[in-house]
This record gives sequence, structure tokens and C-alpha cells, in this order.
Amino acid sequence: MDDTLLDGLRYKSEGTDLDFKAAQYRFVRGSEADKCELLKDILAIANSWRSSTGYILIGFKDSQPHPAEVVGIVEHLDDANIQQFVHGKVKPKLEFRYEERLYDGKTVGVIAIPKQPRPFYLAHPYGALKSNVVYVRRGSSTDEAEPPEVAKMVTVDAGRGNALVDLFVLNRANEPLPEAQLLRFLHFDSLPDYASRDPSDPFSYSLSSIDNRDYWREVAEYVRLRFSLVELQFDLSNRSDFALSNVKLEVSAVPLDGQSLQLMAGKDLPNRPTSQCIFDASVHSLADVMARRQTSFVIDQSGKVPLCNVRFGALLPGETSRSSDTLAVLPSGPGKLRIRFRVLAGELASPIESERILEVSGPSERLGLAGLKRVLLSEMGSV
Repeated sequence: MDDTLLDGLRYKSEGTDLDFKAAQYRFVRGSEADKCELLKDILAIANSWRSSTGYILIGFKDSQPHPAEVVGIVEHLDDANIQQFVHGKVKPKLEFRYEERLYDGKTVGVIAIPKQPRPFYLAHPYGALKSNVVYVRRGSSTDEAEPPEVAKMVTVDAGRGNALVDLFVLNRANEPLPEAQLLRFLHFDSLPDYASRDPSDPFSYSLSSIDNRDYWREVAEYVRLRFSLVELQFDLSNRSDFALSNVKLEVSAVPLDGQSLQLMAGKDLPNRPTSQCIFDASVHSLADVMARRQTSFVIDQSGKVPLCNVRFGALLPGETSRSSDTLAVLPSGPGKLRIRFRVLAGELASPIESERILEVSGPSERLGLAGLKRVLLSEMGSV
């Protein structure tokens, strides 16, 4: 669950896959009738006719035709307690998750109920809820399903098993990422301004370009990134016998040996800088700007650990999709890195998590301007 998804849900109307609750459920010290309300709402969305995950958003007040108002909650619930309560009463096992997060400056609660084989019902009566009755959400209200409707649920959902997803981590050459990488870690002393012309000769200047004073510093950064780069791309394969919706991959990397670490999208890696500033009068179109903002590959630097979010959208059964960009992992020195992966989708009750250890090694060097020029000549053929 992230802010982007909540932003979209706020603009939707209540229906078979969405319910707004302004106040938190009375569960911790609630009566049987209070707990019945929570149980009935979860059952109704779990049995509803929908194509993807259903949500109960708590701390949101329905304000149609405007987006739902964020009012927040003050009473907190624990996912484990709700899971134990629901699993002790509902048959078969119902997959869902509850989480609380800060959104729009307020704490809100979210119950996410993936699409899964139905019907769900109570094994024994509880409060006002009947046993062996299938409660279903119709529009924004809850009703008891008719026997033909229950039979259709079984038929439609027959054969739907657990979601199976394979993640392949590749290097730039489309090969499986090796467990060890040999790199070169360059660090540069203070570098001077670049000047190609004699400042005392006014005729040495051009009207179309001027010296790029930051050239040495920019090219040093370009070289540093190029030599310490581990570039990853991702293939995600849906081996389920049903489609997955809103598929997302989260990637984080943590250094284990005291070095620092930087994550960048491949498209943001700099090109080799030029020594001259060429005047460019080109104007980027609004479509270009919006395309960059709506990218499906984003590095989130707002948290303690940078996070790469890769959105794959929908994946049909048997379909494999590749990330729209590469991930540049840039350690400051040799050592081990822990790279963690989380695959999320509307049909997954909980993320599929994995991790791997990557060891990077190689010399660490500190260079000045002369050393930078030697690197440029030996590795790139020109200064």
C-alpha cells in the first residue's frame, strides 16, 4: 500500500471493492455487536463480484462527488489480533491484511482483501451474523447471497490456486546477476575550474559556446559512477493460472560493511559531459514532462533506506514482463550488499519476499586532476 494507490481510491465511489469508514472499528474493547460489524464488512467484500483487491479504508469520510475526506483515526488495531479473530470464525481460510500508515498528515487504517476462491461464511453463528450464510456486497450495501449466486461463485472461482510469481534479476547483458562483482572505486580531491582558452586573449572566445567551468568535476563524477556501477534489470513472470493486477516490485539495498550506497534509475545516469557549454534553445513539451512524472520506475529517497519501485501493471497467466528501466546500484567501496525484493499484486494476500547478498570488490583510489586525466586517456582514449 502506498500513497499513489490511496490517492486513486479516494476518487472512487463506494462499491463492491471499496468501503469508506470515517471511524475506527470498535474491536479492542468492543462488544460482540461491534466486532460483528468488522466481520460482516470483511466477509461482504471477500465474497463480492470484483476483478481485483477490495479495500476498506478507515479514517476516510465519503464525500462524493469530491474525493473522500481524510479524517484519520486515533484508536489503533493490531493485524495479528484481527487475523486470529477472523480465522477463528470464517471458513475457508480468508486471506487479508490490515495496516496503518501516515497519509495526508493523519493516521489511517487499510484492510486489503485480495481476490481469492469464494464463498466465505461463518462456521457458527456470531452475534447477528448467521452460520453458513454468504454475505456479499452489492454496490455500497451488504446483502445475503441467493443459492444460485453462491453456486456461481464456486463455478467461476474453480481452479483458482495460489499466485505463483518468478523474479529474475539480470545484469545489463541480460545474464543472471553474479554473486560477486569486480569494480573500481575512485575518489577525487578538489578539482580546479576548466579553462581551454587564454583569458588574456579576447579573440579566443566563441559567440556560440563558452567553457564549461565544472567540466573536470562533472567528468570525475561520470567516471566515478561508471567504474563503481552494478546495473540491474528485472523480469517478472506470472506462473499462476489467473491474471495478476497492479503488480509492483520493491527493491532496496543495504551495505553490510560500513560503506555508503547510492541508488539511481538507469535513465538518470549522466552522459559524458562536454568541455563546452553549448546554448540550447530547445523546449520540452508538456507530454515529455508528464511522461517523466508518470514513469513506472521510481527511486524513492524519502525514507531511511532508498527504495526502488517498479510497476508492471497487469500480468496475464504465463506472461513475463521486463522492467522499463535498469537500477544502478553504486557502492562507495568494497564489501557486501544485501538486496531485498518484495513482489506485490492485487491477488497476493501478502508480498512475496526474497533477498540476496552481492559482494563487490576492487581497488579504492584517491586521485587529483593528473590522475583523472590518466584515467580518461587509458580507459576512454581522450581527455
